[in-house]
Amino acid sequence: MIAELVSVLAVLAGGSLLVRAAGLTGWSVPAFGLVAGVCVQLTVGLVQVVTPLPTTPVLTLALTAGLPALWWAVRWWRGHDVGLPVRWTALVLAAVAGGVLVLRAANLVKWHTDSLRYLMTGTLLADGTYYSGVSTHNITKRLIGVPLLHAPAQLSGEQYLRAITPLLAVATVAIVVWLFRQGMRDRIDPTQLAVFAVLGGLLLVTGNRFVFSAFYLNGHLLFAVLLLVVAGAGWLLLTGVLTGADRLAPALRLLQLLALPAMVVTRPEGSLMAAVALLPMLLSTRVRVPHRAAALATLGVSTMVWQGFVLWVHRERGEAVPATVAAMLALGLLLLALSAGLLRWETRLSRADRLPSRPDRLLWVAEAGLWLALAGFALRDPAILVDSVDATIQNVVFGDGKWGSSLVALGLLVLGAVTFLRAPGAASLRFPVTTFIPLAFLLAYLRDAAYRVGYGDSLSRMFMHIVPLAVLFVMVTYSRTDWSSLWTRLGSSTEGSERRGVAG
Repeated sequence: MIAELVSVLAVLAGGSLLVRAAGLTGWSVPAFGLVAGVCVQLTVGLVQVVTPLPTTPVLTLALTAGLPALWWAVRWWRGHDVGLPVRWTALVLAAVAGGVLVLRAANLVKWHTDSLRYLMTGTLLADGTYYSGVSTHNITKRLIGVPLLHAPAQLSGEQYLRAITPLLAVATVAIVVWLFRQGMRDRIDPTQLAVFAVLGGLLLVTGNRFVFSAFYLNGHLLFAVLLLVVAGAGWLLLTGVLTGADRLAPALRLLQLLALPAMVVTRPEGSLMAAVALLPMLLSTRVRVPHRAAALATLGVSTMVWQGFVLWVHRERGEAVPATVAAMLALGLLLLALSAGLLRWETRLSRADRLPSRPDRLLWVAEAGLWLALAGFALRDPAILVDSVDATIQNVVFGDGKWGSSLVALGLLVLGAVTFLRAPGAASLRFPVTTFIPLAFLLAYLRDAAYRVGYGDSLSRMFMHIVPLAVLFVMVTYSRTDWSSLWTRLGSSTEGSERRGVAG
């Protein structure tokens, strides 16, 4: 119990000091602080794995709490307003500690065979035998994000932390609401803002698989909140709600950069999804070039570091290197080259009209490119796509994936928003959600196996990755819609169709 309490509080404290030093205030600090602390924990763990540093969780937690505390102390010493209210801080720490105790007593953990692989890797990290004991299957398919998250449990002789994922679920709901309020507070009236914030939160927490994922020993919920942070921060920066002079902009830029390496080491497709989430911001001249270049460089370097390590392990053991490793290394190199190119041509790009401030059209072109790529693979081998689509329908629509009706309802809301509604600036939220479909089916070809029927199917579980972001997109789009104008347009369209029919 002591190890879990210390671990959770160390991650929370380190992340909270980090985001407070960057400018966040109020109730957003513990929510973003927990996620930021996890990001620091995973990044520190990545450095431990790929260098001669010991992989013991004691060092991981010490650096996770210590490095942000040092930066916070430096900013406080220099006179910046980074203070934490004593009573509020004590209340949050007490609430989190109480939550840890309750969650440990409840022990509602859910698991799958993949969970056992993660826990085995966590044991290897904790006892310093990761290099010699990890299988190449685990190093390429399961990665180190979830094992690093639960490795501190080994300090008390346990295999996993019972409280960290449920607490991340709470933070996810809070972040969805905060992003919505921050982005829409000057665009809709306060009553409407409050109503949609409550409805959006309820839409998220009443989802069957969201509740399941909150207690699941896997990385789906973790990856979902990381994707939410990257896309949500980009949305606020892109739409001009926050400018470089705004006190919150540095915190959002920092959170975005922190989440990228964590995504890389949490899921095999993490680098691809991170690139997709960044693309709307990267195409816009509204976001300053240095940050766009930093985001590209962070994602590129972290991808190359992890995939380079995977390549080295395969070579050391005399095993064939998967083609996906070379492809991801090439992606990392490309991202790094694009980062250097942005910096090199900063002045020219800042004055060019070729990159529009609203890159909606370019995003549709990119999404169409993914569908064309999927069509090309399907022409070569249609069986994988046909079987995958059939399995997905069985899992999502007919209940074999244990989603209930929640995913269908959310999908219909997204479809309605994309088809009938328009919210300025929401394209950066929509793009990662709608491109997930062709990208997911492309991944089936990359792994050379169709998805299958059942709640253990990879895609059925991967849908969780976009659920919080899809909820935010729905909240933004439906709250921004002028419903009276929409009904008028639809009525005029219907009346015009009837007249043309009569005339014909």
